[in-house]
Amino acid sequence: MGGGIIIKASIKDIAKKANVSVSTVSRVLNNSKYVSEELKERVLAIVKETGFKPNLVAKGLVNKKTNLIGILIPRISNNFFAKLIEGTEEVAQTYGYNILLSTSYNDLQREIEYLNIFEDRQLDGILFSVTEFTEEHRAFFERTTLPTVFIGQKLEQQEKYPYVTIDNVKASYEATKYLINQNHTKIAILAGPESDTATGTYRLQGYKDALEEVGITANPLWQSMRFHTIEDGYIATSKIMSQVDKPTAIFACSDQQALGAINYLHEYGYRVPEDISVMGFDDVDLASIFRPKLTTVKQNPVDIGATAMRLLIDQMKNIEIQSKENFIPYRLVVRESTKKL
Repeated sequence: MGGGIIIKASIKDIAKKANVSVSTVSRVLNNSKYVSEELKERVLAIVKETGFKPNLVAKGLVNKKTNLIGILIPRISNNFFAKLIEGTEEVAQTYGYNILLSTSYNDLQREIEYLNIFEDRQLDGILFSVTEFTEEHRAFFERTTLPTVFIGQKLEQQEKYPYVTIDNVKASYEATKYLINQNHTKIAILAGPESDTATGTYRLQGYKDALEEVGITANPLWQSMRFHTIEDGYIATSKIMSQVDKPTAIFACSDQQALGAINYLHEYGYRVPEDISVMGFDDVDLASIFRPKLTTVKQNPVDIGATAMRLLIDQMKNIEIQSKENFIPYRLVVRESTKKL
């Protein structure tokens, strides 16, 4: 049996079959100028017959628009970012945009490469979930003309673009204050890495502010700054619990680290919350399923993503942004992993 070669129809082929000019076909496809109904129906019938698909890249070059938005996040495996993408997609689809999703896995060089790809492909805008904002990042965003919204960080290093996040200092302060009100004075913290200003610097600051307010000296041996994984939470807790003086509560700045802490405590014979309380941050899906159910700070990543996308679309439509700083509400969710002393 012989095989056949399928040749894709071009705009010239459509014009020839319809016995019209290439510019007429272009006007029909782009709905740009008046074409009689008879000609329009003839062209569209041949487009359907041949299965012709316009070259979107070429079309974008003509219209200076690709209807594509680049989204750059650290990792999709984190439930927080999966929910965030849900929020962005819902708004993007409403306005007729598609998204190009890239994950950096906290590799700063990969982030710069993806940002350059977004620019080279002439995407309409960028949503960037920032952890560390380096000089290379700053140089890129000073140079580019692409509308951009930053997610997850309060970026004081740049004045050009808006950002969407929560008030991490205040949220961490309130979480620590809750533990203090539960009569805990020996509180450890599993913060984010030092390079992550939001979950490292700001959440650590809120914790220290709450302790200082009531005259408690923060124990540096009970402070960890690691990535937001279950493994990192486990390792950090093992180091903290190896000290002679042990805390009565652990405040983890992500639910992943909190789950790692609980795993370690269970393995080494500690009961949660009877022997030690554990609090998380984010309220990922696992927080309400894990046993004990996790007391945590609830963020709304869907709302964060939707807000960021709306701000980006406003920029792309040249609508003036009212505020560079956009804080999304959060709340404390009390479950089973914390206990009053």
